[in-house]
Amino acid sequence: MHTSIFTAINRHAWDRQARLALPHDRPMVPGPVEWTQYPGHGPGAELFGNVTGLTVAELGCGNGDNLAPLTVSGADCVGVDAAPLQITRARTRWGHLPIRFHCADARVFLARTRPLDICFSIFGAVGLCPPDQLLPLISRHLRPGGRLLFSVPHPGWLGPRRAVMRLADGSRVPVARWTSGPGGWKAAVTASGLRCLGVDPIGTPTGGGVCCLLVQAQKPGRGSDA
Repeated sequence: MHTSIFTAINRHAWDRQARLALPHDRPMVPGPVEWTQYPGHGPGAELFGNVTGLTVAELGCGNGDNLAPLTVSGADCVGVDAAPLQITRARTRWGHLPIRFHCADARVFLARTRPLDICFSIFGAVGLCPPDQLLPLISRHLRPGGRLLFSVPHPGWLGPRRAVMRLADGSRVPVARWTSGPGGWKAAVTASGLRCLGVDPIGTPTGGGVCCLLVQAQKPGRGSDA
């Protein structure tokens, strides 16, 4: 199946999700960065370090909530999502902050953007686009020493839900995912030209297994240890 079909499938799924949530959206106050499927569980914005003056892009930004705390910490933030209604949600919630939101496929955005200091994805474009296409583009558009951080669902947590997403109204929509274990993600990151700093499994709050993988990588060059 051509990757444009996968893009259309995911755009439809996340537009459906956004359509259900949009009536409840309003201007918001920044909260924590959430890396896992469970609010309040796992690490937060500290993984980014000092972001003052850095250009930060989230690929698959959804409602924009994870960009807001970085913006108020001094980052120049850009949010990208292929689903138009997700961008509508983000602008509704965060239009009062200086975040630039773009409705675009992450690969198209990267092909035309200026160099980035940090690129991140939280259950976003990384894992929903072919890694062999997306990761090299990220590597190419990071500045030397720039970092990539992303979280993806653990294959064991997804189980039979790998190809479907349940929405707030109980309906299910198909999704296209690229899943792997720690070794697969490390290999994919390394093949893109980035140095893998770690692939950390995050357990569920109840200790009943691993819910997601948190991957950190860096482009060799200025500011890195390479």
